[in-house]
Amino acid sequence: MNNEQLLIDITKCSRCGKCGAICPMYKETEGWDTDVARGRVLLTWGLARGDLDVNQELVEAIYRCPTCMMCEQQCTSGVKVTEIIRKARELLVEKGADIPFSHKAAFDLISRITLRDDLKRDWTDLIEGDFVDKGEIVYFVGSLPYIEPVMNFDIGARRIMSGAVKILNHAGIKPAIIPQLADSGHDAFWSGQTDLFNALREKNTKLLKGAKVIVTTCAEDYRTLSKEYSLPAKVYHISQYVRDLMKQGKLSFEKGTEKVTYHDPCRLGRHMGEFEAPREVLKQIADFKDMPRHGKDGPCCGVGAWMNCNEFSKEIRQDRLMEASQTAEIMITACSKCVSHFRCFLEEPNEKENPPTVKVMDFTDFVASKLK
Repeated sequence: MNNEQLLIDITKCSRCGKCGAICPMYKETEGWDTDVARGRVLLTWGLARGDLDVNQELVEAIYRCPTCMMCEQQCTSGVKVTEIIRKARELLVEKGADIPFSHKAAFDLISRITLRDDLKRDWTDLIEGDFVDKGEIVYFVGSLPYIEPVMNFDIGARRIMSGAVKILNHAGIKPAIIPQLADSGHDAFWSGQTDLFNALREKNTKLLKGAKVIVTTCAEDYRTLSKEYSLPAKVYHISQYVRDLMKQGKLSFEKGTEKVTYHDPCRLGRHMGEFEAPREVLKQIADFKDMPRHGKDGPCCGVGAWMNCNEFSKEIRQDRLMEASQTAEIMITACSKCVSHFRCFLEEPNEKENPPTVKVMDFTDFVASKLK
């Protein structure tokens, strides 16, 4: 989307205010229009036309949006809100603005480090199961090996990676794991760092040249490889691949009695339209029940691309975890970042009365534990 197209799309906004009624972030901030889609769209108009000077308030307003796409799917005018916000971030980066990354920008640094060809990558020692370093079916690990050392708590990275391999092994598949692959570039793309994203995409595209199937365990990687790359391979989120293998009779599970529910990651759900595959699998292996807000109406975890982790996004997680705890014993999600953000919240000291007690698990980790 160039600036001319951007301005044309912005004019579609009728300022009806519907976005304010459904935005999970606006519900928590209860602030100005700059905290909701119609306000951010106008800010982008000013940026694109050169009418606004860059300041900290403007940067925070543009980056506070989690780009969950909830407002866009309900917009009666068809405004491409998430792309407008992403373009605004590109403009801010071009103007030299500082990106408000959480965790001291550690994950931005990690994505840059993964570009190095001389980096020793020994994390494959953590993975249990049979895999090779070249092949037509590739398991794209992404940034998963690096999250725990930075976050300093267990999100189950080893179990997720090993679980993916064990699931594929169970179906007679020995996947390829290519340690030299860089981060998918999801965070660079959504933070507006076009040059960094292009470099990550270029490196990964070369390394994935021989792949015919690529399986990811993270919704963000799935969306990025599917929509922002031009790969000859078919890209699957592991929930889709497991569902298909089950239908082919290549996977068998022990059905457990755990009461589970499912949180839709925005990148897998609203961004890619995949709501059913995880549910189809979970209904076969556990006592499954949806939360009141689910599918296209389910809120996000409040944080996008390791940005905007603040008191407002924590309130979003609090609300979601309370909803989950009133529905099931375990809340399962299919995105490494969602697992990180929810578990981070549960690990923090919580002074509120009746804090959520639900357990948070990754989809791959849970499914692998039910293999016969």
